[in-house]
Amino acid sequence: MATVATATSTTRSRSRAAAIAWSLAGLYVVLVILAFRFGSEAADITLADYWIFFAMLWFVVIGALIVGRHARHPIGWMFCLTGLSFGAAAFTQSYAIVALTAQQRALPAGELMAWLGFWISMPGTAVIALFLPLLFPNGRLPSRRWRPVAWTAGVLAVVAVLVTMFKPASYPGFALVRNPLGIYTWDGVFEVAEMSTNIVFFLLIVLTSLALLERMRRAGPDERLQIRWFVYAGCIVILGFLVDALNGIVPGLAGVSLVLTIGAVTALPLAVGIAILRYRLYEIDVIINRTLVYGLLTAALAGLYTAALAFFQRLFVAVTGQGSDLAIVMTLFVLATVFTPIKTSLQTAVDGRVKRTAAPSGSSSTGLDDLVKLAELHRHGVLTDDEFSAKKRQILGI
Repeated sequence: MATVATATSTTRSRSRAAAIAWSLAGLYVVLVILAFRFGSEAADITLADYWIFFAMLWFVVIGALIVGRHARHPIGWMFCLTGLSFGAAAFTQSYAIVALTAQQRALPAGELMAWLGFWISMPGTAVIALFLPLLFPNGRLPSRRWRPVAWTAGVLAVVAVLVTMFKPASYPGFALVRNPLGIYTWDGVFEVAEMSTNIVFFLLIVLTSLALLERMRRAGPDERLQIRWFVYAGCIVILGFLVDALNGIVPGLAGVSLVLTIGAVTALPLAVGIAILRYRLYEIDVIINRTLVYGLLTAALAGLYTAALAFFQRLFVAVTGQGSDLAIVMTLFVLATVFTPIKTSLQTAVDGRVKRTAAPSGSSSTGLDDLVKLAELHRHGVLTDDEFSAKKRQILGI
């Protein structure tokens, strides 16, 4: 009974975590849509912004998929909150610009949104630059000696956010949108603090990169393949931060900085996606494969259905001379009768194909290998006792 209760509790915990994670993904989409709405009104949205927001969407989607499989995995939650951080920044900044600069439209809480817009993306930046290299892919530090680096990164993130909260500043290109809580008498102090945090930030980037390289050196063959793509993406991220820092010193680097920023936010979810789909990171590749196939299948059927609907409506009217309303009713009836079994057959074929692809073949994996993997998943809490016993009996054929 205790084992059943534990399994039920674990399932409920996963369901709650997955619901929260997907709610965060939905909130990100809402924030970005609102940001586009206000940004278009203020003429502050560019093509690069669209691309960055789309890339960040994959952060929250991948994070939600990871959380749905591993409810307490830090990497999943970090991906979700990173995307939400940038989505909130986009919304608050575009809202503040419209609220504080538009002459014919008064929006409430413009100064509050402006203040949030200055710093709310900084936690997401800290996660991407400092904590992901330290914790990817298993959510733990490479060894205990990296704890001081992690604590320093956490303290730095808090200090940087506090400095930005009260540093006098205005939005680039919008002098009227200022920090409402900026302490102008301490302007010099904030300048020194910001310079100091930037120096420590770049030192920590170097250290966290070394941590990732150490993890890769110590990893087994499978984990090394999973980490390799993340290392490639991390190089783009580091280069992007360095060029962005030099942008204020060396003129003409703004375009290069923008390209590297786009490359960085695109490369990170792409690298994790490759690790998941090709090297089975987090064991959610089957879920993603099925989702992608179903998405393409649904889109194809919807397009075919719409085209067939228009064609048969015109054909029905031309042949019978009846009105368009009757044509619509008859056409929908015929197509529903034809398309429903087609859709069911295709989905059955997809299920069979995905499951066969996901199932390990006898030539590439032995029963002993499967048992070792199951034991590892059970030890990390991924499988409950009942799930572990059932899968073990399935492998052993008993």
